[in-house]
Amino acid sequence: MEAVEFGTNANNGIIEIPIEYRKDFSTDIKVILIKNNRNANTESNIQERMEAAQRLAGIISENTMTLDEIRNERLSRQ
Repeated sequence: MEAVEFGTNANNGIIEIPIEYRKDFSTDIKVILIKNNRNANTESNIQERMEAAQRLAGIISENTMTLDEIRNERLSRQ
């Protein structure tokens, strides 16, 4: 089964398939409806990002390496 995910709004019960998917998904499709609770997702996502930024700020503030040294160290681990 091939699947794609996209966000859209229903208008009078009609869900429009984005143009980039119309060729591959023009007939015989299965639709699963999931209500998008944007407010809860957005708030938790913002909180997670803020916490990640605070952790990075703590790491960076104690780091004495230059950007070149950081890049070289990262590349040596790949």
